[in-house]
Amino acid sequence: MLKNYFKIAFRSLLKNKGFSFINIFGLSIGVAACILISIYILHESSYDKHIANSEDVYRLNRDYIDGERVDAGIHFSANTAPTLLIDFEEVENSGRLMSNGLFWGAGSNEIRFDGEDTQHYEEGFAYADQSIIDIMDIKMVYGEAKTALSKPSTIVISKTIADKYFKNQNPIGRSMFLNGNNEIPFKITGVMENFKSNSHLDFDFFITLKDVEFGEGEQTRWFQNNYFTYVVLRSGIDVKAFENKMDRTLMEKYIKPSYKLAGFAGWEQAHEREKMYLQPLTDINLYSTHVDFESSSRNDIKVIWIFGIIALFILIIASINFVNLSTAKSANRAKEVGLRKVVGSSRSQLIKQFLVESMVISLIAFCVGLALAALIMPVFRTMSGVALELPWTSFRFFLTILASSLIVGILAGLYPSFYLSNFRPINVLKGKLSSGSKSKGLRSSLVVFQFTVSVVLIVGTLIVNKQMSFILNSKVGFEKDQVVQLYSTNVLNDRIETFKEELKKLPGVSNVTISDYLPIEGTKRNGNSFVNEGRDGIDETIPGQAWVIDEDYIGTMGMNLVDGRNFIVGRASDEQAVIINQAMAKALRLDDPVGKRVSRFGELWEIIGVVEDFNFDTMKTSVRPLCFFRGISPSIVSIKMKSQDVYTVLSSLENTWKAFVPNMVFRYEFMDTSFAKMYDNVSRMKLIFTAFAILAILVACLGLLALSAYMVEQRNKEMSIRKVLGASIQTIFRLLTKNFLALILVALVIAIPIAYYLMYNWLQDYEYKVEMSWTVFAFAGIIVMVIALLTISYHAMKSALINPAKVLRSE
Repeated sequence: MLKNYFKIAFRSLLKNKGFSFINIFGLSIGVAACILISIYILHESSYDKHIANSEDVYRLNRDYIDGERVDAGIHFSANTAPTLLIDFEEVENSGRLMSNGLFWGAGSNEIRFDGEDTQHYEEGFAYADQSIIDIMDIKMVYGEAKTALSKPSTIVISKTIADKYFKNQNPIGRSMFLNGNNEIPFKITGVMENFKSNSHLDFDFFITLKDVEFGEGEQTRWFQNNYFTYVVLRSGIDVKAFENKMDRTLMEKYIKPSYKLAGFAGWEQAHEREKMYLQPLTDINLYSTHVDFESSSRNDIKVIWIFGIIALFILIIASINFVNLSTAKSANRAKEVGLRKVVGSSRSQLIKQFLVESMVISLIAFCVGLALAALIMPVFRTMSGVALELPWTSFRFFLTILASSLIVGILAGLYPSFYLSNFRPINVLKGKLSSGSKSKGLRSSLVVFQFTVSVVLIVGTLIVNKQMSFILNSKVGFEKDQVVQLYSTNVLNDRIETFKEELKKLPGVSNVTISDYLPIEGTKRNGNSFVNEGRDGIDETIPGQAWVIDEDYIGTMGMNLVDGRNFIVGRASDEQAVIINQAMAKALRLDDPVGKRVSRFGELWEIIGVVEDFNFDTMKTSVRPLCFFRGISPSIVSIKMKSQDVYTVLSSLENTWKAFVPNMVFRYEFMDTSFAKMYDNVSRMKLIFTAFAILAILVACLGLLALSAYMVEQRNKEMSIRKVLGASIQTIFRLLTKNFLALILVALVIAIPIAYYLMYNWLQDYEYKVEMSWTVFAFAGIIVMVIALLTISYHAMKSALINPAKVLRSE
C-alpha cells in the first residue's frame, strides 16, 4: 500500500507541474533560509562551549550605579585575580588578561625577530597570566602549555603567526622585539593553536604578566582597573551565594579601605554604587552588548531571536502556500476522491495518501533547499561576517534535515488531507461541490498572515536602513571626511615632530595632528576621575576620558571650540592646562568653566577651553565627559586633506613616509571608513533584514500568484456571463482583484502596530536615533500593495480579456 501511495504522489506531482513547482520552489527558499539562519544561531550560541569545564568558568563583571543609569564594566585591578584565589576556597583558579592598547605592548605593534632588520606590523597582542592558558584550555603546537608564560619576558604566538614567519619551523627560543625597542627581547616559549571562530578571545600574541608593572604601585592599587579577570569555580558551588559573598568581602576588606586611603569622597557608600558579579564564559558573546570597552565586538541575543523568528516565519509562509493551493484546487481532485470512496477507499487511506504527497513535496523541497543553502553560503558568510560552513560530515545534521522535512510535510499537509478526504462521493459525482469555497475563510486568514509578516519585515528593513543612513551621515561633532590616519608612526621616535612638519608642507594637506586618541573604535581610551578644585575627598569624582592631543588636533578633526582657546605651541602654562567637552562642564556643574581648575588624582589643571560635544563612542550611548591634555601620543598621525585628488596626496604621503622609514610598510585608513566599521553589526543586520524581506515577499507572492490563478479559473464562467451581459474589462478586473487587495489591507492594519512596537524597541538601544514617521509605514504599504497588484493582475487581465464564447460553448 505504501508503494502505491508514493506512485500516486509522484503522478500527482507530474500532472500538476505548476502547482508542484510553486510549492517546491517556495518551500525550498524557506528551507534554505532556515538552514542558514540555524547554522548562524548555533555558531553564535556555541561560543566557548568547546573549552573544558566551560560551565565552571566565569568572567568578573561590575555594574556602576548612578541613579537610574547603570554602566557595566569588565576591568579590575591587578590584585583582584590573585586575591580571589587566595581568599576564597570556592575559587579553583583565576587569571588576568589585558589587551588595552593604552599600555605599551598591548593591542598592535611593529615587530622584529632576532637576526632580521625588517619590521612587521601585527595586531592581536594581549598580556596574560600563565593561568589564562590553563583556564581557556589553550592547546600548544610547540612548547609546554603548563609553563609557557611562567617566566618574565616570554611570549606565546599563534599557529597563524608561526606559519607566517616560521613556516615548517619550530620558533621556540627565538626572540621578538616590539616597536623598535631593542633593549627588551621577548623569548618565544610557545606556539598555541588558533582560537576557534566561536571563541570570545581572538589574540595572536600573549605576553606574560610575570613581573610586569604598568607604573609604580599599579599592581597593588584597588582603584586602578586595567584587567579582565577570569575565575574557575569548584564544581557544585552555589554561584549566586558566592557572588554575594565575593562582592561583600572584596568591597569591605579591600576596595573601601583603598578608596578611603586615596581620599575618595563617598567611599562609605561604594557598596551602593558598585556591584560585582560573575558572567558565565558561555554568555559573553550574546549578553555583553551593554558592557563598556569589550575586547572585541559582541553579538546580541535580541538579534539572534529576531533572525530565528524571521527564518521560521519564511518557512511558515512557504508552508501556507501548500495549504492554500491544496484547498484552492480541491475541485480538481474532488472526482478522484469521490471515485476512490465509491470503489472502497476509506477516509484514513485517503488521508494517508494526501499526507504522503505532502511529505514527498516537503522532502524534495528540503533537498533543493539544502542545495540552495550550499550555493548561497558564501554570500551569507560575507553578510554575517562569520566563517560559517555547512556540516556535511555531521550525521545529526542530515538526520535533523530528514526529520524536519517529515514534520513540515505532515503539518503542512494535515489540514488539506482532512479537508480533501471529507468530500462526499454523491455530492462530488453529481457536481454539487462548490470548488474550494468551504476553505475560503482559512485561505484568506493565511494570506493575511503571509503579508502581515512581509509588511513587518519591509518596515524593519526601511527603519534599519534609515537608522544606518542617519548614523553615517549625521553631524557627530567632528569632520571624518578626507581625514587619513597613518599607523605605526611611533617607530619614528624623536623624529615624529619633524615628520609632522614635512607632511604639513605637502600640497593638498591642510592640517596634521599626532594622537592615538581618536573618536573611532580601536583607538586609545583612558578612564580617569575628576573633581573641582578644593573638592577632593568632599565631592564624588566624575568619571571621564583623559586624551593626550597636540595643538593641531582640534583643527584637524574639525571640532568646534565654544569657549576659551586652543593649546598654543611653546606656551609653558599649557603643560598644566586642559580643554574639556560640554559634557564634562555639565558634570562638574561649571557654568563658566574657562579659568577654573579641575583636580585629577590630586593634581590641578587649568581649564583653558571648552569643545563642543562630539560622539567618540557609538550612537548607542550619550556623549560622556572628556578632558584633552597637551602631549604626544605617537602611534597615529592624522592628516586632513584639502585636495580632491586623493591619489596624488596619498602618493606624496607614502613618499614622505618612505623617506623616514624605508623598511616599513605604509599603512593608512580613511577616518570615514574607520567610523563606518563601528557599525558593522548594524550594516550586517541591514543586509540580512533586506535579504529576508525580499525572500518573504517573494514566497508570499508565489503563493498569491498560484492562488489567483485557481480563483480566476473557478470564476471564468461567471466572468464570461458578466461580459456577455455587458460588464467592462475594468469591472471584471476590479471584481477579480478587490478581494485580494482587501486581504492585503487587513494585513497592513495588523502589521503596522506590530512593526511599530518591534522597531520602536530596537531603536531604544540608540541614544541618537531617527523618528519613526508615518511615511515609512505608508511606503511599506505602497510597496506591498503594488507588488500584490502586479502579482494578481496577470491572471485577472487574462480572464477579463478572454473570449466568452470559448468558455460558454459547452453550456
